[in-house]
Amino acid sequence: MTAKWLKRAEQSPASWALRTARAEDLEAARALMRSCDLPAEGLADQLDERYVVAEREGDLVGVAGVERHGRLGLLRSVAVAPSMRRSGLGAALVGERIAWSRRHGIESLYLLTMNAERYFSRHGFRSLDRDAAPPEIRASSQFTDLCPSSAVLMRYESERSAAPLTAAGGLREAVRDHYARAAREARAGKSACCGASCGAGDPITSGLYEAAELQDLPEEAVRASLGCGNPALLAELREGETVLDLGSGGGIDVLLSARRVGRSGKAYGLDMTDEMLELARENQRQAGVDNVEFLKGEIEALPLPDSSVDVVLSNCVINLSADKGRVLKEAFRVLKPGGRFAVSDIVVRRPVPAEIRRNAELWAGCVAGALEEWTYRDLLRQAGFEDVEVVPTRVYTARDAKAITAKAAPDPETLARLDGAFMSAFVRATKPRK
Repeated sequence: MTAKWLKRAEQSPASWALRTARAEDLEAARALMRSCDLPAEGLADQLDERYVVAEREGDLVGVAGVERHGRLGLLRSVAVAPSMRRSGLGAALVGERIAWSRRHGIESLYLLTMNAERYFSRHGFRSLDRDAAPPEIRASSQFTDLCPSSAVLMRYESERSAAPLTAAGGLREAVRDHYARAAREARAGKSACCGASCGAGDPITSGLYEAAELQDLPEEAVRASLGCGNPALLAELREGETVLDLGSGGGIDVLLSARRVGRSGKAYGLDMTDEMLELARENQRQAGVDNVEFLKGEIEALPLPDSSVDVVLSNCVINLSADKGRVLKEAFRVLKPGGRFAVSDIVVRRPVPAEIRRNAELWAGCVAGALEEWTYRDLLRQAGFEDVEVVPTRVYTARDAKAITAKAAPDPETLARLDGAFMSAFVRATKPRK
């Protein structure tokens, strides 16, 4: 059945691969910068995690970096090989560095440009008077030496709200409110959904489970399902295993996991929302399942000891966290050596418009906080995982995007940019054996 389910996956890999820059990329990066008439000074000291590069068939075809100044950042060295222009690679590089800045606590991101003001404005940057630059940015070599005084200063526009890129507290409350409402609606006989537009045809949550899987499950567990995949199936759970579901909601994947691991195994569900936990425990009671335990907590701080579970599952939840690196490190910590990370999640195939990223309701609705595919892989490896794979299971069209983002009311141009930008994916990795 697993092979049959994955056969429906749509795969359309990009023609490039993004990765963290390394010291040995220096000469190729310098040559690329020169080909784009950009200053290459300072690269030798910064080709590390602050920079990302793009490779195609062994050649370095793109580069971008963030020069850090405390809690401020300066986007610089954005260069794309002439052969790759109009391919979307520039947008991928800029979007990836914005995401990197969020993850690393950078609250305001600036840049200087001579002739690309219009281009960067499409990615959420707005022009400022140079006198408005903070002292840290004014003291940078980019500001004082490398870019002429005629260069335009721009700032990532999320600062307009006076909220940092990493406003985790407000996001957490938005997510909690969204899922508390979903639990109440499930109890009232309404089906939950991940997107902004609900219904039987919801492009994210519909058609994820076979009819046979749902037999004997409480109706409220099915109605409260807010997932984007079927991780309990794809994880190929085995008799006697211990499973942890991050963000277990109404409990559908926990109950399915409990069936698969049998009475000699155990399935934990973790959720931070009281209403969902109450619903999940009632669904457990109705299902008559005793090898299940629902825990209250946050996925950034798991209430389980080191090396205590065989499999970590999650279904369209990790994208909701403002600190995804911490989530993955916690998953790695609680897994036993040889344990499996098996997650269904929304993943970004290319950068999306800034207005979508900033929309709190779309964060809570599974979309705005999604990681780029290459970033997901990097964060898993940084956490210590190996054998990392991101397998597409459903790619969303512009029509799907319109349904998902309905309340954000995107214009036709934005919808066109969202065509194929999001996908549901099965993300898997393994904790090395000692």
